[in-house]
Amino acid sequence: MTTDRRTSGGSQLWRGAAWLGGAALLSKLIGTLQKIPLQNLAGDRVFGLYSAVYSLAVMWMTLASAGVPVAVSVLVAERTAAGDDDGARRVLRWSMGLLSATGLVAFVLLQWGANLFAGWMGVPEAADAIRTSSLALLFAPMTAAMRGYSQGRMNMLLPAVSQLIEQSARVAFMLIMLFWSLEGFWSAGATAAAVHGGLAAGASAGLVAMLWMNRGGERAAASAVSGLRGRESRAALVKRIAAVALPVAAGSVVAPLFGLIDAFTVPRLLQAAGATSAEAMVSFGEYNRGIALLQLVVMAAGGASAAIVPALTAARTRGDAAGQSEQAAFAMRLAWWFGAAASVGLALLAEPVNVALFADGRGTLAMALLAFAALGGTLQAASAALLQGLGDLRSPALHLAAAILLKAALNAALAPAFGIAGAAVAAVAAYAAAAALNARALRRRFARAPGRAGAGIAWRSGLALAAMAAAVAPLRLALEALAAGLPERLAALAAALPCIAVGALVYAAALIALGALGPREWRALPGLGRGSAGDRWLSRLRPGAARRETDPARADDNATFNHTPEG
Repeated sequence: MTTDRRTSGGSQLWRGAAWLGGAALLSKLIGTLQKIPLQNLAGDRVFGLYSAVYSLAVMWMTLASAGVPVAVSVLVAERTAAGDDDGARRVLRWSMGLLSATGLVAFVLLQWGANLFAGWMGVPEAADAIRTSSLALLFAPMTAAMRGYSQGRMNMLLPAVSQLIEQSARVAFMLIMLFWSLEGFWSAGATAAAVHGGLAAGASAGLVAMLWMNRGGERAAASAVSGLRGRESRAALVKRIAAVALPVAAGSVVAPLFGLIDAFTVPRLLQAAGATSAEAMVSFGEYNRGIALLQLVVMAAGGASAAIVPALTAARTRGDAAGQSEQAAFAMRLAWWFGAAASVGLALLAEPVNVALFADGRGTLAMALLAFAALGGTLQAASAALLQGLGDLRSPALHLAAAILLKAALNAALAPAFGIAGAAVAAVAAYAAAAALNARALRRRFARAPGRAGAGIAWRSGLALAAMAAAVAPLRLALEALAAGLPERLAALAAALPCIAVGALVYAAALIALGALGPREWRALPGLGRGSAGDRWLSRLRPGAARRETDPARADDNATFNHTPEG
């Protein structure tokens, strides 16, 4: 009976992870579609200016939220597991009140200090864009609190739909303003300011979507505005929210500082090496081509990882140590597989992807180097979510702080000599450092070491990665030769898309055929449960393992995900 509940909980966990991860991935894809015409039509200088201001805006939106969304998710999960629904609703009411206040303060600070921040960035024309982006602070924090509440109650559909609505509204507004500004021949600063208005448009649309889909959340918001009344001690509740939120806030604020550190250092370092201000901003725009793709991978992993926090918190509240270990092991394994495939695949296809998306091959070396940051970024996102779900809210923040210091130091050491390629190497090292520190903290949480099972999975996964690379590299050369007569961007697209599809299929098939991914693991994923069409197809790759999984007499040998894979 316990095993059935654990299996059911695992299925719910991965369905939720699929909703949020899929929404995050699709949301970033929509955002990337917006960045392509921005760079193509307005050029790398406007793209670099937009990216610099966007990093500042994201940092302030994160700071205004102050870790409260994650605190809401954790505290609501605790109260829901204990059957205290009224306590869960009180957490939402107070968190929305707190976030409304912090968002308003952050909005005023950005409006007042826009010229100061633009001066520190070395780009005075960014002041109007900073003011426009700050409008989102009036809406985004409350939306984040409501999403945390839904995640805490294991309802991942509402946050996922809200994310998509928010990003769609944001991109639609930004594209309209982009074409309007280009028709009017606006300056680079005015164009960036107009485009940044999409942040506020998207944030308000996301809030309206959450209120409309969750009428209980709407009543809670009205209660928060009317006076935040309740039977429990308000001071105790606020103190508890702050105790959970502040450590998470430190890590949450550090994450966007990766981009902000680049915005404040890379253009200045390039100028110190002899580039003009305009040349430095153009190079920074080329660098951000790779950053956009890196964020696509890391945000998808982070969105899926956010769904892990409530499930691990509930398991910890029940004292289910085996459930925690099982979920943590599988989550890290999936993060490793996803991040490694993204890193190698993007490195191999950097040139055709760059040309297909951004019209030329400038910045390809930096993009190929940044591809390897995807592995560290994915592992860092997953491990940070796991540590938070296990109750360790301090370690991810400290590890990210160490990584950002490393990023700043390596930027200063490498960017003057190697330009944006040096900044890319600094990003790879920083993400890898954060992931390694998080992994060490996780290892200390569990007494059982991976041992032979972990080593077996590692070399099988490495062989699967090599098989993917061996399939993609010659296929790319063949497709480029076949498409030689086509226009450059179309030829690049014709080479990249089939390679991505073939690489994904070869990698997944190799993981299963080599024994890195077994029936127990794939059957825990959405849509691949026992007896499904996908399960039957995958079982053909390893029929012996599938039969052993089905045989109750052999099932005990695979009691956890940490089993030794069969050859």
